[in-house]
Amino acid sequence: MTEKSTVELQAQLAQATSQAKAGKLDSAMQTLKDILQQQPDHELSLGMLASIYLQLGMHVQAIAHYEKLLDCSPDNPLARFQLGMALLSTNEPEQALATWEPLLAMENEFMAHFHSALALLQLGRHAEAATRLRTAREHMPDSHPLRPRLLELQAKLTQH
Repeated sequence: MTEKSTVELQAQLAQATSQAKAGKLDSAMQTLKDILQQQPDHELSLGMLASIYLQLGMHVQAIAHYEKLLDCSPDNPLARFQLGMALLSTNEPEQALATWEPLLAMENEFMAHFHSALALLQLGRHAEAATRLRTAREHMPDSHPLRPRLLELQAKLTQH
């Protein structure tokens, strides 16, 4: 890639970011698609486009773009987490669990543990869900907005 095309690509990415922040998601999506036509493995563009698709409830498209992003960058924890969320949203809890599995070993991780518990509950695997919730609770800050939901789920599981 030439220096000029790198500068142009950076300008397009800045434009897509501004469009997305302004709520002009159609324009942002088109700008990101234009970037990906020039550079199909551009990680930031893949991630932004996947995120917009997820925000719009276009889960199939989000999944495809997160999978492509993980092909380019298999250790990207945000892409892995978001892919799991998209899979869970499409009623694929087993696939979401498999996607999140590598994240569970990360130090101080709680979001993948919490959402894995939700997937396990969907599958009726209550004991495993309780274990994941305990781990999430150990690392989730008291001020986190999901904390009340976590405590509620733990209380329900102890009643079983």
